[in-house]
Amino acid sequence: MKCMSRNFIGMAATGMMLCTSTLYAQVVINELVKDERSAGSGQIPDTREFIELYNAGSSAVDISDWTLENYELVGGANLFFTMIPAQTMLAAGDYYVIGSSSVPNLDFDLGPGELWSDLNSLFELRDSSANLIDALAVDVFYDPQLANATTEQLSQVAGGVWGQIISCNTSFPQSLGRYLDGRDSNNNGYDFGMLPLTPGTSNNLPQLGAHVVPDVDGMATGTHVTGYGGSFVLPKVINPTVVSSDNPNAIPASPQGGNAIVAWDNTGGGNMVASNSLVTSFDLYAYLETGPLNVSVGDWEGETSIYGIGTTDPFFGFPDPTGMIYSDPHIEQNSSTGVGWLYQREELNGLEVLMLVDFNNGGNSRPSAEDWTIIQTIDLSAAPSDWHRLAINYNPATGEVTARYDDQVFNFTTVTDLLGTFYVGYREALSGGVPSVVRPPTYDLFVPVVDSADFDNDGDVDGNDFLVWQRGESPDPLSSEDLNLWKNQFGTTSAFSSSIIVPEPSSIVLLLSVCMCFLSKRWLT
Repeated sequence: MKCMSRNFIGMAATGMMLCTSTLYAQVVINELVKDERSAGSGQIPDTREFIELYNAGSSAVDISDWTLENYELVGGANLFFTMIPAQTMLAAGDYYVIGSSSVPNLDFDLGPGELWSDLNSLFELRDSSANLIDALAVDVFYDPQLANATTEQLSQVAGGVWGQIISCNTSFPQSLGRYLDGRDSNNNGYDFGMLPLTPGTSNNLPQLGAHVVPDVDGMATGTHVTGYGGSFVLPKVINPTVVSSDNPNAIPASPQGGNAIVAWDNTGGGNMVASNSLVTSFDLYAYLETGPLNVSVGDWEGETSIYGIGTTDPFFGFPDPTGMIYSDPHIEQNSSTGVGWLYQREELNGLEVLMLVDFNNGGNSRPSAEDWTIIQTIDLSAAPSDWHRLAINYNPATGEVTARYDDQVFNFTTVTDLLGTFYVGYREALSGGVPSVVRPPTYDLFVPVVDSADFDNDGDVDGNDFLVWQRGESPDPLSSEDLNLWKNQFGTTSAFSSSIIVPEPSSIVLLLSVCMCFLSKRWLT
């Protein structure tokens, strides 16, 4: 299958990711749970609150009498203060967990119950001489956001982390953790994501490069799809053509047929799921429902889905990238980061738009805030409901992004060395309950046409595609048919690339000779 070739891209991208420069401070705030909730209500008592420190250096650090403080960003009040006990050494590559009594791997027990305010706040770590070592700002969507932060604090947090950063009371709890232990660019929105909760152990997830959507055709409907974590409900298998509690209305099967995946909380509100791996690309079919919702018009009548690379908040607050929804500029809480596709259907303004977005390091989605960058807007108001191909391919070494919507291709550049999971977020904002007309994120694996020799799915047919064939990762592994397909299409481009240089005939002959040498060597060994 073609998806196997994306593994080759993933390994190459992973190599580039590992070779790019990252910044590692000696001791950092590495992981945090500041609030635990069950759905919309607070969990009493909070049992997961903790802060994990990590020593990314090569030598032990004496953290005796270092202080951890928590400031309310709106009022500026000091909400919490504690001092690490004397004679505390933090070994190189080790963790130090400060938190509530029931937290696993605890080093400094602060007692049972709630430790920190549920409001937006800034955590800072200072050494025994009061030097600021690290800081983390969370829930900064509250007005006035970071207005009360000092210049020193801002140098550590940049824009902080937007959204409602909570650990939902589910069977797959998450925390706010650095994507890689100790990786610190002094930009919270790029360094941290919603990851599996791991106090006292590594945050590091496998770096797979490509997120390959699971093939669920052989799975029973209603089954949770493995390989994901999330806030409330994990992705489930559905038969798209059959209405069920997980599938609100019947839709056609995807172009590859069979079952599909749906990601939402059918009791209402927001939900997010994320891959248990760091990725640089995805390629999938997504069903985009168009047409009116036919519900009573009000301020909250709509639904939004995002397929992205980065992270988002557990409640997946309803975004406003058009600037047409909220009258209050501070109410927008969606904390998506990275890059991705956003689809929004909203009744009040008749919106049915697909947007390619650079979410950057998060922040206010409203255009006036200039936190998000809208790369492309596609109006689907006159289009029928249908399955569409959505893809993102990110190069961490250069920051170049190639995105696909069906046969349309868009290229832009974002930051280099971006880390993130494949995530899916959904929120319906409907005052009258969840009607059967909603279409939560519904997606399936993309299966490319079999007559393309673009085995690495980068938009052209070149020597890299031969290497994919040689590794046995073309659609028909090591077959003469795939090899002949590559020979016949060498030097051509597909719609996935907007600017590919076609080699001169002499270059083709030379490359063919080199490739045949590789081929002969493989067959002789």
